[in-house]
Amino acid sequence: MAVREVNKLVRDKIPAIIIENGEMPNVRMLDDDEFLEALNKKLLEEVEEYRQNMCLEELADILQVIASIAEIKGGGIKELAYIKDEKAIERGGFDARFFLESIDDMKRS
Repeated sequence: MAVREVNKLVRDKIPAIIIENGEMPNVRMLDDDEFLEALNKKLLEEVEEYRQNMCLEELADILQVIASIAEIKGGGIKELAYIKDEKAIERGGFDARFFLESIDDMKRS
């Protein structure tokens, strides 16, 4: 019997899917600190998958991880959306597609 090491955070239904495939998952529950650390690693993993595939499904995976992180941080996805909207009001969004190349120091002229 071969054992494949995985050692990563997985979605809630993955262990059941593994069992349906005739394999036995070995899982453990993470405490809050471990969960946040695993979510942070998962976020980087999902961002890298998005960079490789550039599809909406990968963006949805990133959003799911971000929503979970927001829950742990105490705000949840609704609070996160509120903060995002407030920052957009204060500093704008990215609709204009500005790319800042440099800033001239007008004070020294």
